[in-house]
Amino acid sequence: MVSLAAAAGAWAWVLASVRAAPMALPGFVVAWTVMMAAMMLPSLLPSLLLFATVTRSREAFGYRPVPSVVFGAGYFATWALLGAAVGLAGQLAGPLPAAWHRAVVAGGLLVAGAYQLTRFKAWCLGHCRSPMRFFMEHWRDGPLGALRLGAHHGLYCVGCCWGLMVALIALGMMRPRWMGAIALVILAEKVLPRGQRLAPLIGLLLLAAGAGIALGVIPIPSPTMGAMHDQAS
Repeated sequence: MVSLAAAAGAWAWVLASVRAAPMALPGFVVAWTVMMAAMMLPSLLPSLLLFATVTRSREAFGYRPVPSVVFGAGYFATWALLGAAVGLAGQLAGPLPAAWHRAVVAGGLLVAGAYQLTRFKAWCLGHCRSPMRFFMEHWRDGPLGALRLGAHHGLYCVGCCWGLMVALIALGMMRPRWMGAIALVILAEKVLPRGQRLAPLIGLLLLAAGAGIALGVIPIPSPTMGAMHDQAS
């Protein structure tokens, strides 16, 4: 499967780049987008497969099939724009004092946990879990339509997952173990039967971890070069 091979390649790139030097904003956006490919492609696979089926079925109405990669390009363009915003925020914030590290990690987890419990999270997750419904409501024919469709789907995914990305950034963006953990959470929420029920449970775990770190009960991971302000400086 091409998408799974692409995900494996993205993971290989991420693992090889863990100890890379800090990078400027364009390099950060590229690294962020590759990281999103590694984390999101497994959960995006049902949408890619359904897109391929639907676009082939449109031949009966005189439309040429559009490669799924066009849909995927629109999807990851949305994530790339978010990466640009994250990188720019890191540049504006500058290096954070070491004394703030505990507060940043705790705050990131608390924000992520609280968002997991919101109706907006549930609404976006519902769209991500129902690609057929999404295509029925938003389908557009042609390459440009596929690109716009992918970008639109990406917006729902960003709405679903931005809290988890905040947690990842706080914990160390390029740390493979945290990337893997967040990727598994995303996959479970979007693909498993009744996976939407996991969202509030994950939220409660994040809130508990954030509170524990804030109170000094839970030790915090040491600062890494994977933090937002280091990568985008």
